[in-house]
Amino acid sequence: MTRAWQDLDRLVAAVEARATHMGSQIHGVDHWRAVGATAGELAQAADRLPAAERPDRELLLLFALLHDAKREDDGRDIDHGPRAALLLEELRDAALVVLDDGRAGILAEALRDHTRGTLSDEPTIATCWDADRLLIGRVGIVPDPRFCSTAEGRRRATHGELPDLVGPPTWHEVAAICGVA
Repeated sequence: MTRAWQDLDRLVAAVEARATHMGSQIHGVDHWRAVGATAGELAQAADRLPAAERPDRELLLLFALLHDAKREDDGRDIDHGPRAALLLEELRDAALVVLDDGRAGILAEALRDHTRGTLSDEPTIATCWDADRLLIGRVGIVPDPRFCSTAEGRRRATHGELPDLVGPPTWHEVAAICGVA
């Protein structure tokens, strides 16, 4: 399988150039990388599951990079998910992200709907959303297992095993955690 991006640094630079709220301490780049690292950890826990129940690790990294890139502020910006899905299409049109329509559809749904607070049984979408939701403690909210889609996400939320990322990893480290380096 061909990688969904040719050059991770170039892709990150392109997303950052298009991002609308980069300086945020809550939803900025540090948070994006923390979501990626958390998604990678959740994917590692899913390795014991049948292949059909495992997330697409490249899409996990892409979700982390894109999911909050089009936020306008740190408030209740419920339209930032749909704007992130449009950014995905822009990056595909520019050949910075190369995905077939099926994989692109899964990622677009994860991006578009991550602001709705719903659950998913699709493994990649579920992992993306749980990775973001397990980090909600950064705004003073305790993650609730009822809002986690994966068994591992629910387990971590139930037992308070939440990500403690001080100085989130680089994008290349996130890629390694996701298993796509």
